[in-house]
Amino acid sequence: MNVINNISLTEKNYTVNVYDLDVNVSSTMMLICNYLQDIGITHGMIITKDAGINNSDIIFVLTRLHVKLDRLPNWHETIRIESWLSPIKDKYIIRNFGLFDSSGNTIGKGINSAVSFSMKERTGVTLDLDTNRVQTLDREPALPHDFEKLPLIEKADHEINISVRYFDCDLYRHVNNVKYIQWCAEALPFDFLKSHSLHEIDINFRAEANFGDTIISKAVKCDEDGVFHHAITDSTGAKDLVRMKSVWKPR
Repeated sequence: MNVINNISLTEKNYTVNVYDLDVNVSSTMMLICNYLQDIGITHGMIITKDAGINNSDIIFVLTRLHVKLDRLPNWHETIRIESWLSPIKDKYIIRNFGLFDSSGNTIGKGINSAVSFSMKERTGVTLDLDTNRVQTLDREPALPHDFEKLPLIEKADHEINISVRYFDCDLYRHVNNVKYIQWCAEALPFDFLKSHSLHEIDINFRAEANFGDTIISKAVKCDEDGVFHHAITDSTGAKDLVRMKSVWKPR
């Protein structure tokens, strides 16, 4: 994985390996989102260091993530991902992603929003930040970031219970954001998952889950073919930790 850095824009190459494949010998949306998480954190560390932000208690946690893929990369294929921040206008940090094949053709786009979060207090905080010191890029956003409101699921078509395990959690001591995408998908029937691939997600992260929690993953089919709305709730079903929209294509 090669990294090219110029502060305002970071590029990184990723190769699809055998352990990245599913039962259809295909890469997955979850793999792509792992790549986005990796390059986002890589770039974020470069930017915060350059801006002199060194409070070890403060991290940036995702509130939204929207990813649209024209296609999934193939086994052995190397793709290039670009990452850049939009100019900062409010409390939300907007990060953009472009995904390209070896010929430079666009194969996907992504965008996320994040807010500052205190590890000690386990809550969002206001960061005293001189935004002029943060290297952003005045460039067209990868996707529109007027994120649509995702609905409450009142009656699910599909539902599973999940126990949060040790390796579901990340260095910030809560469930890794990509795990929620996986768990939303896994609420759908096996035959559907085997015959369809996930090409678009729009996910709203609302609250954290931690080791030992029991959560519920729910899904409801929309009128449009291949489109579902999802929710991950606490064990009572009353509190939404995540809401997500997914768009699937036949394989």
